[in-house]
Amino acid sequence: MATEDPAVDAEPKHADWSIKEVGVLVQYLHDHHAEWGDTGNFCQSTYANAAGHIRLLHVPGKIKDHKNVSIKWGVIKQTYSAIITYHSKLGEHWDNEHGTNISGALAGENWSKYVAVKGNTLMRSFHNKGWEYINFLEDIF
Repeated sequence: MATEDPAVDAEPKHADWSIKEVGVLVQYLHDHHAEWGDTGNFCQSTYANAAGHIRLLHVPGKIKDHKNVSIKWGVIKQTYSAIITYHSKLGEHWDNEHGTNISGALAGENWSKYVAVKGNTLMRSFHNKGWEYINFLEDIF
């Protein structure tokens, strides 16, 4: 009688996203932005079609389904919102080449305090670089 090894998962529970997969997802949703719904999201069929499109890039790990795509889209929207809030509502510097362009000890200290606040952690990687998806998101919204 064969026993299954509990240390081996047939299907990972967490979907890890490669940079290429995220890029393809954003491009797909940008190309299909006419399917954007009144609720501020795409319909489930758009997410399912995007998952099928991304499947062509599959590497070992969880195969992305419509739910994984929907969750990832939520994170992408949160990142966009964090950038827009930082720049527009707070009146702080943002450009897509240098991000927030933090330089100097005092600016670095203030930046560290800002990103330490819950909800601002999505901004952490943009202290001196832009976000390659911002133009796509601006078009979608």
